[in-house]
Amino acid sequence: MDKLIWTLTRAVDVDVATFQEFVLDGVAPETARLVPSCVDLRATLQEPDAYSRAFVDFGHGEHVVDAALELVASDSYVALDEVNEYLQTSCGHVQGWRVRPNLIYDASTHVDLGAPSAFPNILCFIERLDGTTPEHFDRNWSIHAGHADGNEAESDESLADRRREEESHPGQLYRQNRVLEPITPTAWVIHGYTQLQFGFLLPSVGDEPYARERGEADFDRWPPRIVQGNEYRIR
Repeated sequence: MDKLIWTLTRAVDVDVATFQEFVLDGVAPETARLVPSCVDLRATLQEPDAYSRAFVDFGHGEHVVDAALELVASDSYVALDEVNEYLQTSCGHVQGWRVRPNLIYDASTHVDLGAPSAFPNILCFIERLDGTTPEHFDRNWSIHAGHADGNEAESDESLADRRREEESHPGQLYRQNRVLEPITPTAWVIHGYTQLQFGFLLPSVGDEPYARERGEADFDRWPPRIVQGNEYRIR
């Protein structure tokens, strides 16, 4: 299996509605043709008036990321030159990463093709804290997510924690995605992103990191970059 994510930003002469229509209606057929083993394709559209912090500068000042595209393929390390070229010629800015997903819990409801998720999607792109190791980042991010042993792999305890979270948070979703490698030139340095569906949009994030309630040490720079809005299953 392969999981990939791209952030997409519209060209300066394209309005938000036109670009969102392109993402929802135009991207899936061509992307599926260029990545034949694609089994799942989802787009999160940044809510225009919602909090973000996800900016890129591609020569005309800072522009907010308009969408994130997540693709899951049944094959490993799929060829990407053609799909990257397609996206880059269709957008003002594109950057992408290959990631390893790690589900924490999923109590979300089924979504029909073309329909938005029941709860808005919040993607938090995070960078490893300066002066810490990749091992420190991985261990403490896992502890933060309920893996008390600090390992990404499932354990009896983490599975029990998952069941409790799903029972107490119907409709919600929490998934971690660790970056394996960039698949394009990137404007950001990131080491992972968290996907959250909690039933609301974030109004902002504070100056201080979220509470370290499970005993984890600090592991990420703060504040994160945020892309949030409706997620659509487009393939």
